[in-house]
Amino acid sequence: MQQEPTMINHLIQKMIKESPHRHKLEEATIIHAWHQMMPHLVSRRTVHISVKQHQVFIKVNSAPLRQELQNTKQQILAVLQNACKDYVISDLIFIS
Repeated sequence: MQQEPTMINHLIQKMIKESPHRHKLEEATIIHAWHQMMPHLVSRRTVHISVKQHQVFIKVNSAPLRQELQNTKQQILAVLQNACKDYVISDLIFIS
């Protein structure tokens, strides 16, 4: 009896879900999405991004920029969630 063929993308997704390094892949995906979706000025002023317990911590080197990001937090969160559909992002925390 022959086994049903499995699509390679299903195997890769299963491997990623079972990987102990899933958190690092999730963080790298979110960082990449951030730099792709944000204007160059914001991306350039972003110092560090980390993910802990479904919260994305974004450190910027400008207090006025942090305030502007805070004011548009819900829109940014919606776009980031749309870009990273495979991952749960519950909150954005901006730090300067």
